[in-house]
Amino acid sequence: MKAKILILIPTLNEVHHILRLYKKILSLRINFDFLFIDDGSSDGTWEIIKKIKKNNKNKVSTIKRQKRNGLGKAHKDALFWAYKKKYTYLVTMDSDFAHDPKYIPKLIKYIRKADLVIGSRYLKQKSTPNWPWFRVFLSHNAHIVSSLLFNHKFDSTNAFRCYNLKKINKNFISYCKSNDYDFFFTSLAILNLSKYNILEFPMVIKARVKGNSKMLFKHICKSIYMMFVLFLKITFKYRKNIESSYK
Repeated sequence: MKAKILILIPTLNEVHHILRLYKKILSLRINFDFLFIDDGSSDGTWEIIKKIKKNNKNKVSTIKRQKRNGLGKAHKDALFWAYKKKYTYLVTMDSDFAHDPKYIPKLIKYIRKADLVIGSRYLKQKSTPNWPWFRVFLSHNAHIVSSLLFNHKFDSTNAFRCYNLKKINKNFISYCKSNDYDFFFTSLAILNLSKYNILEFPMVIKARVKGNSKMLFKHICKSIYMMFVLFLKITFKYRKNIESSYK
């Protein structure tokens, strides 16, 4: 049976990128469906998404929110939606060209022998060529702390992923309480603890050229706090439940 593949593209004021990104993914000539989840864009992004859907109703689905509900919430909703629609694979990525669509075929290639595939900026040097020093500092330190707390070396904050929905139990989503950026290291820690087969490949992640970053200082502080909260929950609460209910 041919795999059904869904691509999640979450948006919040990405008018400069969204149409170019969609067209570049189409140029790969792989049979994808698309799910756009917009968190209340006010710059014309939603109008572009509506035109995309109008021109390809059978392959494009949309969810429009009236306000910002969080990037993690968009990813969780996309996972539930993909499970409900019986997709085989879910590809998730950013909408600002940080994740070049040229890497999508690698996700699809590796997911055929894995449960989760992640693009990593830590497998090779010079993988963040135009990042400001403060973002590099935050990213590397988050990676180190995550590795120490959760006993893995995966790129735990990267949203460029492919989930094998036929192999991963959807109940893992219930352990991901956050609706913000900490969803990414939380979900990865839970899936790793559940002993799913996780693969990585090296990729370059570029900083955005147009528009503004959606990560606020409060998100950084919350992520640091939640990383330690998750560690305590796994240590004293989740571990026994997860190990007994998965695989």
